[in-house]
Amino acid sequence: MINALIVDDEKSSRAVLIQLLKEFCPEVNILGEATSAQLAYDFILKTPVDLVFLDIQMPTGNGFTLLQKFTVLPFDVIFVTSYDQYAINAIKFSALDYLLKPVAIDLLKDAVTKAIETKGKKSNTQPQVINLLQLVDADVTEKKIALHQKDAVRFVKVSDILYIEGESNYTSITISTLEKYTSSRTLKEFEEYLQSFDFFVRIHKEVIINVHHIEKYSKGDPFIIEMKDKKEFEASRRRKQEVLSKLK
Repeated sequence: MINALIVDDEKSSRAVLIQLLKEFCPEVNILGEATSAQLAYDFILKTPVDLVFLDIQMPTGNGFTLLQKFTVLPFDVIFVTSYDQYAINAIKFSALDYLLKPVAIDLLKDAVTKAIETKGKKSNTQPQVINLLQLVDADVTEKKIALHQKDAVRFVKVSDILYIEGESNYTSITISTLEKYTSSRTLKEFEEYLQSFDFFVRIHKEVIINVHHIEKYSKGDPFIIEMKDKKEFEASRRRKQEVLSKLK
């Protein structure tokens, strides 16, 4: 069994999630409900839990407010949210689980299974949560993303990414140390997340580059870009001016 707390300001949302958990995830023991980050914090101080189902959008402070209250996170977390692309991307790129409302049963079961496995391994998601809080904190300038490396999760500075190559439903990420990572995130997902960083540009349908790591480029056509690791890419004509403007 895994002891859980549901944090959501909407009574109907809590009721639906409780019903789904009782019917499809009987291994989850629901200890309580909270309608705000502060009430959730007070509850957890008195009644320790293993897992928190955390709504992001709440009128008295978003779900991240709860996480910021803990120096050491004593529970695992599954975010439950309505569509919020920025928050979802930050959660994804911190290697954390989230559920979109209305909650899909198969995804709920998968997320609960992962949480139980985490408890069984006596591991926690503290590093991922810290990274998430930094991603959503506008005052943190050096952002990182979580990339899987065999059985581990490594945090890589966004500024250290040289380029990202799309490979069907996967992506290959090369960083400044010339290490390569494979991600199940699509190139489109990376593009959506990285749009807040003005030094990334998608030069054609299969590649995103970091203009800070361009070594040289050709003046004429075709527009050939050479990266610091000597890898060359040909940018599409319509992307040429965007690359040049970012270099300026």
